[in-house]
Amino acid sequence: ATLTNAQAALRWLSSQPPNLEEVRQTLDHIVNDAKRAGEVINQIRALIKKAPARKDSIDVNNTILDVIALIRSEVLRHGVSLQTDLATGLPLIKGDHVELQQVILNLILNAVEAMSCVDEEARELRISTNTDTSNGVLFAARDTGPGLDPT
Repeated sequence: ATLTNAQAALRWLSSQPPNLEEVRQTLDHIVNDAKRAGEVINQIRALIKKAPARKDSIDVNNTILDVIALIRSEVLRHGVSLQTDLATGLPLIKGDHVELQQVILNLILNAVEAMSCVDEEARELRISTNTDTSNGVLFAARDTGPGLDPT
């Protein structure tokens, strides 16, 4: 994501006239991508050092949107239509923000891969959140892939 954004910023700068607002926005994305990469590296270091698990207060919807922003170009490159239905007013959850990002990222990538054998116009991924009866947070990723073999 950082490389893609840096290349985009260079293209915006080489435009005549340069589109400085687009460059600024793209640089903001690069800063956010670098922070996210730093978080992942810190998480890996913590795992190696066997540090206690982090218990951050996490907004699940914001975490989902962060991951989607990170992976959107990959999803589009595979011809997948990505829709979200994120409930409002969800409670914060306790956990490790980076680990949750990695889980969401893996679910999205698995869905994209599962749809590789489906015609492009039928590739749809819907991500939704809601609350359950105990005021917990439910996350769902539904794709139009072939599903699992019944046997």
